[in-house]
Amino acid sequence: MKSRNTIILFISGFLFLTSCSKWLEEENFTQISSDNLYTSEQGLGVSLGGLYNLQRAYERVNYGANLGNLWVYCADDLANTRTFNDATIYKANMTPANMPSEKWTSGYQLIDRASAIISAVPKVSMPEANKNRILAESKVIRAMAFFKLFQLYDNILIDTIATTTQNAFDVVVYKPASRQDVFKVINSDLDFAISKLSYTVKPGQVGLALARHMRAQTAAWAEDWDTMATQCDEIISKSGLSLQPLDKVFAEDLNHKEAIYTYQNDEILGGSSNLAGGSVHSLSAYFNARYYEMPGGYMIEDNNWGGNCFAWSTPNNYLKGLYDKTVDKRYTTYFYPEIVIGNKPGTAYYGLPLPASAYPDNFRQYCFSLKKYQDFSKPNGRADSYKDVIAYRLAETFLLGAEAHWRKNNTTKALEYINKVRQRAGVPNFTTIDQKTILEESARELCFEGNRWFLLKRMGVLTEQVNKYHTYGSAKTNQVIAPMLPYHVRWPIPQGQIDLMGGTFPQNTGY
Repeated sequence: MKSRNTIILFISGFLFLTSCSKWLEEENFTQISSDNLYTSEQGLGVSLGGLYNLQRAYERVNYGANLGNLWVYCADDLANTRTFNDATIYKANMTPANMPSEKWTSGYQLIDRASAIISAVPKVSMPEANKNRILAESKVIRAMAFFKLFQLYDNILIDTIATTTQNAFDVVVYKPASRQDVFKVINSDLDFAISKLSYTVKPGQVGLALARHMRAQTAAWAEDWDTMATQCDEIISKSGLSLQPLDKVFAEDLNHKEAIYTYQNDEILGGSSNLAGGSVHSLSAYFNARYYEMPGGYMIEDNNWGGNCFAWSTPNNYLKGLYDKTVDKRYTTYFYPEIVIGNKPGTAYYGLPLPASAYPDNFRQYCFSLKKYQDFSKPNGRADSYKDVIAYRLAETFLLGAEAHWRKNNTTKALEYINKVRQRAGVPNFTTIDQKTILEESARELCFEGNRWFLLKRMGVLTEQVNKYHTYGSAKTNQVIAPMLPYHVRWPIPQGQIDLMGGTFPQNTGY
């Protein structure tokens, strides 16, 4: 047994967070003290802004921080891992002591602060509509954190009592919650939000579409196909969202009609996760080759070719083979051309396809590269980006809806939904559908958006797919598959957290 604050870290820092995103109106909060953060409507507004900041930081993918988030992008069946995370993805460092721990620690910090707002709102005098909005948005963020913890670890702690100065040292017995209890908390939060939220929200704000989309996801894990289908149908038919032209989906402005929820970033207002503009992420660099290092000196660093990049984990041959390159618009929209055009003025191949001698067997310099996170605003020499990041979008809702209706034996509706995604890509409609169809179309559409690992795990094919297709290597000559073991479908619980909980919380099997 330990005091209840042992796994909740850095809570005091939350008190200094400002509004999280561009949609929040600027206010002078200098007169809001920690004493009335939870006792006034204005204070709760500051607290909610801070909660958004914490949630955005929790999911940020950045060099040297939140490495667990990068792991999820790199560890599925669509990636080749060249260097970063090599020892951690299903290898020697995937241990309780070496795995990134922030998904557990920061997840519970986020839950604790959401619970503080949720418990405070009923005690504060304010219009009922304002109460419901703050409660609903906080509950969705809490549900998101619990859901992520469950998907990663399976065995998690359920604690919805906020840490205060009065209870910080109360004795708590830590034990894993049942799967049923985990989903009871998550679904209760989401169902409340669905009853109170609107589809019309500002960019970066939790809204009804997000609550319904998440409820469809949790229903999928429970194999509740009716609820899953209903939630997707509601979004598709009533939200006002729509699939956008492919060249707009990941363009400069990501607050468009396909975006369900987008993390807002702004370099002028940012510089730290505690500031309104947030901190940098490195998504625009992780999955792309350093074309400017190709032999011959025909290329210079240019954001048209990804700019400063890492090529740490890149799309593999399995993913590339899923596209019909002659017709699928996603092949040319979501990825950089495999035929590189020289861009260094004054060289023999400026504006022309490079010669064969310029293509090395070195994945750092040249490889199949992802274009989804391309950022034209970042300066030369900087890998980090302040571009907004789409966390949930309508294309995924269509694919979830297709799966739900297929599992309900409503093939007509399932094909209607999945073919909406295919029609936009310019490829022929499917006439039949099964799990393999859904998985492959999801790969084509949603690759490297951070959701594939969880989809494979939910469908029970994660180990099989990874052991067939996930590769490691820096060149074609050394590209190999390293086996994923069955117990790797759940992360090890950080050993430091088990120690803080008195050593009684069980470690996940296999570790």
